[in-house]
Amino acid sequence: MPLYIKIALRHLFSLRSKALSFMTVISFVGITVGVSALLITLAVMSGFQWGLKEKILETSPHIVIFKMTGPFIEYKSLYEYFSNIKDIQDYQPFIYSQALASKGANVKSVNIRGVDPEKDKKIMKVNQKIIAGNYDDLKKESHVLVGKDVAVFLDVWVGDSFRIMSPFGRKTPLGYLPKIKKVYVAGIVDFGMYEYDSTYIQMKLEEAQKFFDMKGAVTGIQIRLKDPYRANVVKKQLEKYISYPYLVRTWMDLNKSLFQALQLEKLAMFLVIALIVLVASFNVSSLLITKAREKRKDIAILKTIGADNGFILKTFLWQGMLIGISGTIFGTLLGYTVIYFADTYQLVKLNPEVYMIDYLPLKTSIFDIGSVFVSSLGICFLSSILPAYFASRDIPAEVLRYE
Repeated sequence: MPLYIKIALRHLFSLRSKALSFMTVISFVGITVGVSALLITLAVMSGFQWGLKEKILETSPHIVIFKMTGPFIEYKSLYEYFSNIKDIQDYQPFIYSQALASKGANVKSVNIRGVDPEKDKKIMKVNQKIIAGNYDDLKKESHVLVGKDVAVFLDVWVGDSFRIMSPFGRKTPLGYLPKIKKVYVAGIVDFGMYEYDSTYIQMKLEEAQKFFDMKGAVTGIQIRLKDPYRANVVKKQLEKYISYPYLVRTWMDLNKSLFQALQLEKLAMFLVIALIVLVASFNVSSLLITKAREKRKDIAILKTIGADNGFILKTFLWQGMLIGISGTIFGTLLGYTVIYFADTYQLVKLNPEVYMIDYLPLKTSIFDIGSVFVSSLGICFLSSILPAYFASRDIPAEVLRYE
């Protein structure tokens, strides 16, 4: 170990001055709290973003293909291209449109999704989210699945009937008349996301085509991938075969504004919470300045026996860095411990009607930990430079003149 580090350690943990020892502890605690707060904040933002992505992936296809002009009738002609891409696990046509659902005096705007029930087991796996009823009853005529909040609003249960009204009606001599269909509840679905549970109705593809008068057309083709995070790669591969008037969109594209907002908020929170570490570094600066004044005689003696300015500079610089390193390490361990227990035991509960998820997951990564670690050490290093520089500029003759 270099001599200047040994001297730095001796000065740093010297108990001769209780005031300086107390300042050392305060500086260490400030860095520790700042680093742990910064790490926990990033974990909260990353966890919230991860939770939203997982919920979105449970309820949304990984890739969707739309037709920009005219009815999408020739969708089966695109199937041959999918076999060329190994990342594609399965695919199916679907219909997605708005309608009104009513039971008695209760009327609610809903989103109707028309798919092949058997095919949908492999793609969206809605059958795994059934909390009441039987998924296979969806194959029966005029049977539908409804979100749990839709069922509560309409006051219906498995086997009950209600009416759905299509905005695409027909013109008659008496005026424009909406199309009305009586349907029965085959099952109730719980996605765990209020946005879906409060608007979701699913029926067979053929019935949806007939109800919305689509004449064999579909809204689009939804694709499920083996790895949803390779969606952008698969999109580029599909665009080699599929061009205008078809439009390929990934689940990331469909939720791009949400993820960009969360990423910007994460960056803003990082900068704001980093101010805690910056404020704690002021304690380090004041501690080094005070120590430099107290140790002027020791500095003069060291210079007299041959120590140069660089040696003194490194001695005081290392005092600040030792506080920064130890505080950063302990802060990282403290922050990671809080993150682990809060995420493992789901300590922070959320209202799914507001946040779309029922608890707050805390997730961290090597990049986040590395960013916090480097930022903290960088701030401590910068706060130690000036005090160390001024301490190294003392002239021995002036300090020892009256000794």
